[in-house]
Amino acid sequence: MRYLLDTNAVIDLLNNTTSRIAQRIREQKPDDVVISALVAYELFYGAFKSQRKSKNLALVDALQFAVLQFDKEDARRAGEVRACLGAKGTPIGAYDVLLAGQALARSMILVTHNTREFKRVPGLRIADWQS
Repeated sequence: MRYLLDTNAVIDLLNNTTSRIAQRIREQKPDDVVISALVAYELFYGAFKSQRKSKNLALVDALQFAVLQFDKEDARRAGEVRACLGAKGTPIGAYDVLLAGQALARSMILVTHNTREFKRVPGLRIADWQS
């Protein structure tokens, strides 16, 4: 089973290396837990705008997760998700729809604490390792 970490999951890990999510990550095979290039972008953006820029950039740079590039099939699935949710009048955030599409396209489980938002996505498997 492969897991795609949402930004909030990685931030929790960075803030507390003994947290429940850190423990769950350690229980998995290293290659089974990855982040999206989209999550890497959000982490770098947060680090660059923070007051402790150097420290936070170093933390993000030190992450050992493989980074998945966002490809055409990911984009196709994200477009499908956005159209589906839009038609129902239940859209989710722009980056969330991209992550959901990527997780669906790659048959991965999205690890997030933002379950309320992602539960709207048909067929998306989610796990909350923070609760």
